[in-house]
Amino acid sequence: MNPIDALVGYFSPEAGVRRLQARHALEAVRGYDAAQNGRRTASFRRGAPSANAEIGRSLTALRERSRELVRNTYIGQRTLDVLTTHVIGTDLTIRFDTGSDRADKSVQALWNEWAAACDIEGETGFNGLLSLAFRSALEGGDSIIRMLDRPSSARLPVPLQLHVGEGDLIDELRDRSLTASSAQRARLGVELGENDERLGYWLHDAMPGEDRIGLGRLTSRLTPRADVVHISRRLRPGQVRGVPVFAPVLMAARDYADLMDALVVKARMEAAIGLIVKTNDSASSIGGKIAQGEDGERLSQMRPGAVQYLRAGEEALPFVPAGNTAFDPVTRATLMGISAGTGVTYDQLTGDPTAHNFSSLRAVRLEFRRNIADWQWNTLVPQAINRIVDRFLDRAQLAGRLRPRAGGYGWRPTFPAFEAIDPVKEIEADILAVRAGRMSPQDFVEAWGRDWREVMAETTAYFEAADAAGQIYETDARQRTRNGQAVTAGAPAEASPTPQDPTA
Repeated sequence: MNPIDALVGYFSPEAGVRRLQARHALEAVRGYDAAQNGRRTASFRRGAPSANAEIGRSLTALRERSRELVRNTYIGQRTLDVLTTHVIGTDLTIRFDTGSDRADKSVQALWNEWAAACDIEGETGFNGLLSLAFRSALEGGDSIIRMLDRPSSARLPVPLQLHVGEGDLIDELRDRSLTASSAQRARLGVELGENDERLGYWLHDAMPGEDRIGLGRLTSRLTPRADVVHISRRLRPGQVRGVPVFAPVLMAARDYADLMDALVVKARMEAAIGLIVKTNDSASSIGGKIAQGEDGERLSQMRPGAVQYLRAGEEALPFVPAGNTAFDPVTRATLMGISAGTGVTYDQLTGDPTAHNFSSLRAVRLEFRRNIADWQWNTLVPQAINRIVDRFLDRAQLAGRLRPRAGGYGWRPTFPAFEAIDPVKEIEADILAVRAGRMSPQDFVEAWGRDWREVMAETTAYFEAADAAGQIYETDARQRTRNGQAVTAGAPAEASPTPQDPTA
């Protein structure tokens, strides 16, 4: 009985029984087992119907515990390393394609120059800033990049620089649920319009916690959305703030870390020669002489090779710690669950590939690649890359570094290539896909993180130099087949070999 039933039953037991019977009848007609109330569903906890209400009361704790997990466990550190290097890495490039080679070379050269100087702190380049912002969003739930206009006296390629900050800079106390004012449209520090479009962000002047003395009063100012890049993964409609990637696995990861600490202590105890001294000498507890080592320290700790000398009336019993044969399956199942919850594979998280053969490893990597592509194209590109490149082009034209074009400056991002598990099999499969028309040669080259025009230009220049020097190499498909035979004039093209089963 709930408290209301108990209260009704106290004054009218008959009415209380009727309420209880009616509630049981209602439970019986519910069509979904998971919607019924009972012993099996008692562990489910009801949350707020709104994503922002649920996040608002949990974000600070999740953020602090997620960062502690990264600081003190390899699980957190390794997960961030894997996701960040695969989503961004060092090979992320912006390729401009305007239809004019001259315009492409001009804007590409300007972008490359600016990307090396875009960090207002002067510590890294464009890829480094994106990696830092994305890593912070994974760890803390969200991050921001401020796009700051700079004076011409700064002597930059384009008068624009970027500054990365953690999500803590967003003042989540600017929230309409905390005030009775109907004019307040902010939700967890994000200023919203009538249709929940984002108008700006309430940003602190300094990072919370930076003032160690604690005398400074944090203030926040409304910054227009046009000047702020906000990176977070939206999991529910209407959600304005993100949660750490570790949110579903924080408890499991902490339990695993505690288990490993206990097992290490247990292993140290098993490595020592442990003795339990049992005595019937009452004088030993009243002030008798305590056995001491050479350094005068009492021999009461278990150490490898330690020997305890006993006195008359004392008996030594061996200390044998109990073993646990369930360690391997428990730890493997826990780590598999953590890897699934964070979006990395088990072998990436642990460095243990022994559970995979080629087929199973390729299967899990394909799923991982889809997850990475989702991060890239549904989060990073629309939230960060699109807006930064558009601001770069706008400021470059305002500064006179680029001429306005009727068709604008087209561009596209090229992300890092995924290394092949078996290069021979996978490259052969890609070649067959090109020959069958499933992908274009441009797609084939760009899948490996290169611009096809650059590859073609480099290849042409290389073989022109080789021809001028009278050199013939095995890599020259014009002169040699893949079997190393010379190509004769009028000879038919070399047939592609019969594709092998990639699972063989």
